[in-house]
This record gives sequence, structure tokens and C-alpha cells, in this order.
Amino acid sequence: MKKWIIILALIILATITYNTFSAESEFYVKSVPVYKIYHHNKGFVVLYEKQNSDVHRIFVPYTWFHVPQDAGHMWKAEVFYGSNIEYPYMNIYWDKNGFSHVRLFLREKKTDPSWGIIQNPNRFDNNFDIESPDFVF
Repeated sequence: MKKWIIILALIILATITYNTFSAESEFYVKSVPVYKIYHHNKGFVVLYEKQNSDVHRIFVPYTWFHVPQDAGHMWKAEVFYGSNIEYPYMNIYWDKNGFSHVRLFLREKKTDPSWGIIQNPNRFDNNFDIESPDFVF
């Protein structure tokens, strides 16, 4: 009988401890593979794979990476370079207000096939003045 009381007490303690220290994230995250990435003088042009294997394009302005300290809000984009097998991909974060930020995980070598060169980059100049990317999944 004592044995069952001790086991029950440990289960209750473990449940209370788990509920106390496990908190839900304020973000919803989606990870998608990046098909191709291009440098533009105003930001990155990212081609990513949708669920049906089609490719969609978004624009990530360079200004999203450098938020002034006195702006009072968080950055909207972050980039990590590496050579991991799963690169390139991106994580998109939403919070209760909608789009929050994007993290790009890109190949560090610009000679990698995931990097491309934009033909006629001026046609995209007006696409970088945005508040959030036009995601389609």
C-alpha cells in the first residue's frame, strides 16, 4: 500500500512540475525548403517549394535585418549560413498579430546550385517595399 502511495505522489509531482515549466510558444512556425536564392541590391529573392511541389517567390528586404535600436520592435529577418545537409530552407514565424519574422538557412558557398544570378534585377526594384511577404503554401 505504501508503495502505491509513493508512486501516486511521484506521478502527481511530475505532472505538476511538467505543467509548471512547460509553456506554449507565442509563435507558430512553418519550415519550407528553399529552391533558389538570389541577391538583389535591395534584399533577397527567395524561391521556395510549396506543398504541391510548385515554386513560389517572396522578397526579403535587407532593411528587415537591421532594425534601429530605438524602433521598439524586433527584426523581421535573420540569415544563417552553413553547409548542413538540410540547407537551404527557411522558417516562417507568425504570432497572434500575423507574420512576425523569417529565418533563412542558406548555403555559405555562393557557388552552390541553390544560389542564382538575377537576370534584369531592375524589374524587382518595387517588390521590396513591403510589410510582410506574400506566402503561398
